[in-house]
Amino acid sequence: MTQKVNLSSVSLRVEGMTCGSCVQSIEQRIGSLHGVIHIKVSLEQMSATVIFDPTQQSPESLSEAIEDMGFESSVPESSTATPVSTDTQLIPTSGFTPASQQGVLKKLSQIQGVLDVQESLPSRGLTVTFVPSLTSMQLLREVVAGASPQEIQTPGSPAQKGLNLSQLDTVCSGAAVLKFSIEGMTCHSCTTTIEGKIGKLKGIKKIK
Repeated sequence: MTQKVNLSSVSLRVEGMTCGSCVQSIEQRIGSLHGVIHIKVSLEQMSATVIFDPTQQSPESLSEAIEDMGFESSVPESSTATPVSTDTQLIPTSGFTPASQQGVLKKLSQIQGVLDVQESLPSRGLTVTFVPSLTSMQLLREVVAGASPQEIQTPGSPAQKGLNLSQLDTVCSGAAVLKFSIEGMTCHSCTTTIEGKIGKLKGIKKIK
């Protein structure tokens, strides 16, 4: 059974940043620390908002980690760690084979804000624990609904790299939906850049 997860959020003061590269470096380094669930750095506001597990990190330890990177960081007196709500829901996966369900589990676990995904064998579903402020139940359901058993590839499958032509479907409007694998992304900025560039191409209706 999935245990309740207690998380906190804090806003830290960060000085010494000069460009987007500084922002990306801090988000990548601090975001990889144990207990850090999410970090958003603002160059304009000279701040970093971090969602973390208070049993593994503290506002002070996070601030020190930023300072170790060569930036100036502090915990403002007006900034206190506040609780972050989490939610646990069961998503049915009836009709999926065991291998397909494992593929869906892997996809869900890679979504920003998802803390834990476990199989619920008696009810043939997946129990997902997530942070509602980072992702939504609707998005999680869409991931499962959009992943038919034929589309899910087991780990190590060659079809994970490049395009899978079986994933090309024609919808009623005459448009086509294409799902393919993208490797090399490291942060939300990568996602935004890809969506912005591809979304401007002629004939593209929507990209997610």
